[in-house]
Amino acid sequence: MPGNTERAPTAKAQHPARALHGALTDFIRIDDANGRFEINKRVFTDPAVFEKERALIFNKCWLYLGHESEIRNPKDFLTRNIGGRSLIFNRDRNSKVHAFENVCTHRGTSLEVRTHDNANVFTCPYHGWVFDGEGVLRDQSSPAGGYDEGFNADGRYNLMPVARLENYRGLYFVNFNPKAVDLVTYLGKSREYLDLIFDQSEDGLEVVGGSQHLVNGGNWKVLTDNLVDAYHGNILHSTYFEFLTSRTLDPKTAATFLGFGGGLGHGHNYWESTFAVGRPIAHWIPAFGEAAKPLIEAKKKELMARFGDERGERIAKTSRNMTIFPNMMIVDNVSISIRTMYPESEDRVHMNIWAMAPKNEPDLLRRVRLDNHLTFTGPAGFAHPDDYEIFERMREGNKTSTLEWQDYSKGMKAEEIEDGDRRKSRSDFLNESQQRAWWTQWDRIIAGAETLEQE
Repeated sequence: MPGNTERAPTAKAQHPARALHGALTDFIRIDDANGRFEINKRVFTDPAVFEKERALIFNKCWLYLGHESEIRNPKDFLTRNIGGRSLIFNRDRNSKVHAFENVCTHRGTSLEVRTHDNANVFTCPYHGWVFDGEGVLRDQSSPAGGYDEGFNADGRYNLMPVARLENYRGLYFVNFNPKAVDLVTYLGKSREYLDLIFDQSEDGLEVVGGSQHLVNGGNWKVLTDNLVDAYHGNILHSTYFEFLTSRTLDPKTAATFLGFGGGLGHGHNYWESTFAVGRPIAHWIPAFGEAAKPLIEAKKKELMARFGDERGERIAKTSRNMTIFPNMMIVDNVSISIRTMYPESEDRVHMNIWAMAPKNEPDLLRRVRLDNHLTFTGPAGFAHPDDYEIFERMREGNKTSTLEWQDYSKGMKAEEIEDGDRRKSRSDFLNESQQRAWWTQWDRIIAGAETLEQE
């Protein structure tokens, strides 16, 4: 294909102490004087780049595994593919949470094929080795014996736990690097925005039963770009915006789409906006129905009482999208959802979407919330099919075009940068400050300037 014979960009031989706002690899070029930030298309198409991401990002960053409500009861478990590894995420009989590699330690057989269930033990289908919920080998199913009494005294045949498993407000993350910084340090300033979401309910949030899983052609980073890209909203999703106007009964609804965005450090990014299209948590619109109005108004009063007028109003009426680097997205607008994008190759990605809601939410508000969620996010929704079409078009364009550099410059000269670190930035949310923050972290990791390890 055109352009495929050119040499792929490589990491520059530069010291990691170079100014934080400058590029460290040849995959990114930055021209501050002219306000240009460009990405070489090889980051989306080159298998060698994908392999480097596996080694330096998915083996060393904190990766989202699941929410505590998904394994609510003792002995509940689920299986997930995280960063190219199949894992068992479970509570043991004493309700302690674990994450193990989903493989029998006898011959490496995939252990559990169920996506979720409740089980006291995990039994290998090949030779019948039995492991309990704590991962301990309990039996080798060998009536004739053949194993010494102390065969597993040192625990070497127990299930293999992930190197690190930590949680923040019920969100469980894994890290395959035992030397990684702790999760709270890694999350940094993103915790402010996580708290805005999880403070919506005194009872906490839960994953609503069911989820969406899809495989899409294209590079995983196209998806992480898209979820914090407010620039495309009323252009690509014009039909959805027309639909929203019909729900609010206000022809000026689009004019309320105002906000700011940027980087929170460590590659995490966000945008936050005032968009008067209704939030089931505490912002009523006519489309929700008169019966929902007193419930929503009562919820808003509760938020004000708990957090004061300023924070209560912010939780009730502002929307936000955010990324926890590298690939966990949280959308908190007309509904709440968690999304992950795990790549299978440089041009194939598995996307997962889970709807969330406050525990003990009134049935009427839960119906409003899920209707909002599916109207935007569902396979027949007004918006997501537009995005999937664009992902395929970008994949095709990258495969066939001689265009080598792609632009991420919008609003570059207007953004505020903290301490010369482009990962900590702020600008109008319709600019691309949030994407530049993410790509700056990606660049530093690929260059080896960020080890993501404790000092």
